[in-house]
Amino acid sequence: MASFSGEFLKRQVVDSNGDIFGSLEDLVIDTNSGVLVEFLVDVIDEIDTSKLPWPVEDGLCRVPASEVSQMGSRIHLKR
Repeated sequence: MASFSGEFLKRQVVDSNGDIFGSLEDLVIDTNSGVLVEFLVDVIDEIDTSKLPWPVEDGLCRVPASEVSQMGSRIHLKR
């Protein structure tokens, strides 16, 4: 699993407009099911994280996997 997640770490995360939201710091995978449940994103300084719909813990925004529309050279959010 480390090699899978390692491929995506530090990639840019962009919103639905293609604007930079932050960079991927880690993935949360349910150990029972093996399902990817959250993306932990280091949000850029220009974004006020208190206004985001997702929780921020230890400086990382916990974006549910259901909010991601595409993973490639960049990670695209649905909104």
